[in-house]
Amino acid sequence: MTVTNDIFEVMDTCRAMRRLKPDPVDRELLEKLVHYATRAPSAGNTQLWGFLIVDEPEGKEFLGDLMREQFGAQFQVPEGNDATARMMRAVADLVNGFDQVPAIIFPCVANGYPPGGEPNSMFMWSTIYPATQNLLLAARALGLGAAMTTFQMANEQLIKDHFGVPSDVSIGATIPVGYPKGRFGPLTRKPVGEVIHWNGWQS
Repeated sequence: MTVTNDIFEVMDTCRAMRRLKPDPVDRELLEKLVHYATRAPSAGNTQLWGFLIVDEPEGKEFLGDLMREQFGAQFQVPEGNDATARMMRAVADLVNGFDQVPAIIFPCVANGYPPGGEPNSMFMWSTIYPATQNLLLAARALGLGAAMTTFQMANEQLIKDHFGVPSDVSIGATIPVGYPKGRFGPLTRKPVGEVIHWNGWQS
C-alpha cells in the first residue's frame, strides 16, 4: 500500500485505478474518504451532498448485474498495447468483476441552491464534483485505488429506487474503491504551456 502525505505527489500520481483487489476495505477508511470529500467547497456552503456507500454483497451483486447488462453484449475490448487499449481492458475487468469491488461510493447531491428561489443545477454539479475530486485524492493518499466513472448515468433511476435515494437527489458519479492491483505513477497530461492563455485566448 503506497501511502503519502505529500499533496503534490498525490495529485501527480492519482491514476484512475480500475483493477482492484477483492480484499475488504475497512469502513473506517471509507468514512475517512467521505470526511475529506466534505472538506471541499460547496455552493453557498450549502453542503447539499450525501454519499451512498455500497459494501455488502447483495447491493454489489445488483450493481454488477446492471453493469454486465449495460455493457455485456456490446463491450468490445481492443487489442494492442497502446494507452487506449490498456484502458479499455481495465474498464472491461472492472465491469465484469464489479460485484467483487470492495466498495462503491456514489457521491450524491440535492438541487437546492440558491435557497428561496429557483434552484440552478449548475450549482448542484459545482458542489458535488469538487467533493468527488477530494475523495479521489484522499483515496490516493491512503493507498487506495479508485476511479471516477459515470456508470450510473444509464441506470440512475434503478439505482436510486434500489437503494432508496430520494427523488430530489442526483448521483454525480460512481466510484469503485479498493486496494489496487497496479501501481500509482505519473499522470500523462498536456504541458501547461498548451493550456494557459495569458491575458487573452490566443490559439
